[in-house]
Amino acid sequence: MKRVFMYLAGAVMALSVVMTTQSCKSDEPVVDDPDSTMIPGPDPALSPIALSDSLGWYWEKDCPWNLAEATYSTSTEAMRLHFYGWELDEDTVFHVSFPASTEQYTRAVLTYRMCGWNQGPAEWDMTTMIKIYDKENDAWIEFVRAITPYGGSFGPDWEKKFYLDITEFLPLMQGETDFRIFYCGWDATDERAHAVQLTFSFFEEAGRTPQRCIGRQKLYDSTLPNDGSNGYRAWSYGVAGWSIEDPSRLGERTIDVPLGTDYIILRVCITGHGQDSYNGTGRFPNRKKTKATSCAEFDHNRYEIVLNGEPTGQSGYIWEINEGGKNYPQAGTYKYNRGGWGPGKPCNVQHWLIKWNPLQSKTITLDFNLEEYVSPCTEPNQQYVACYYVMADAFLYGEIKN
Repeated sequence: MKRVFMYLAGAVMALSVVMTTQSCKSDEPVVDDPDSTMIPGPDPALSPIALSDSLGWYWEKDCPWNLAEATYSTSTEAMRLHFYGWELDEDTVFHVSFPASTEQYTRAVLTYRMCGWNQGPAEWDMTTMIKIYDKENDAWIEFVRAITPYGGSFGPDWEKKFYLDITEFLPLMQGETDFRIFYCGWDATDERAHAVQLTFSFFEEAGRTPQRCIGRQKLYDSTLPNDGSNGYRAWSYGVAGWSIEDPSRLGERTIDVPLGTDYIILRVCITGHGQDSYNGTGRFPNRKKTKATSCAEFDHNRYEIVLNGEPTGQSGYIWEINEGGKNYPQAGTYKYNRGGWGPGKPCNVQHWLIKWNPLQSKTITLDFNLEEYVSPCTEPNQQYVACYYVMADAFLYGEIKN
């Protein structure tokens, strides 16, 4: 289906729409990747897919929206974060009541407030994943992922606020809506614990037409049970026999595209964890410097995007700059750059636009390729194994045709 590679006037117009509706953080990392020898694809300028947002969140000082102008707003209580369990049905569930319909709103903004419990936040940088329930498809979709700060030096009044554009989730936030939290850590006590409060703000912006989301599809979800999981809801990386590129993990996916689709947004969040320092012999065979440096938490990586079996020339970086004042002072190693995240911040979310001919009504295939890595670990759940939390979902926009 090579037609998807054609330039189309409607697709170009859709690109301009998406570029104005998705957020884009001001200080994006500039990454030099001299050691990578991944095979380049075609010119990204000629690609059928384009990056419209590379990081997906704003610091409080950079927030581009006046929340006082929101037509509707509601907040949760501050929720204490503690270890609920590894199994999906052990996540804690909370509920938010939204308007019966959100079709009139043109934008939704999430205020993610990090704070402490009782005497202040807990000590460690722990993964926090919040999912929203998709009633129509009976599926849980990752809503936001964040890492708690090294909080031992913060007092009871400490807080940080971050802002995310969550407009693609508007069709899901109608009526009584379920959310669930996974927290990867055992550091909570009655005296100190991390906590989070969410505020949802919906806007009706003059002169803007609400986007028409006609479908959603889950593509990759490392939190679901899988033999290649490290046991912490992430996929192990480079372990022989449990390749992250296996069809059950980062293999090819098919996106069903209904008639009337104008464009597709891929919402991607991939973060690297673990240091694979079990015996210090992990390596990247295709890099000039093959020896790994604390893969995957402290290693810069990227995923190449393949559409319909063809390379697109586009790759998403799995990296976050924390040094040089890009993160705020706290305890621990908060200044170290990491695989798509920093202590005490939301995780990077990348939005990709796939241009589409609205007259087409078939399918497209998608594949993410990571660099080849050879791990010293022999089991996917071995201590210190390198791993990636992976979440990717497709949101389709247009008008349903009969």
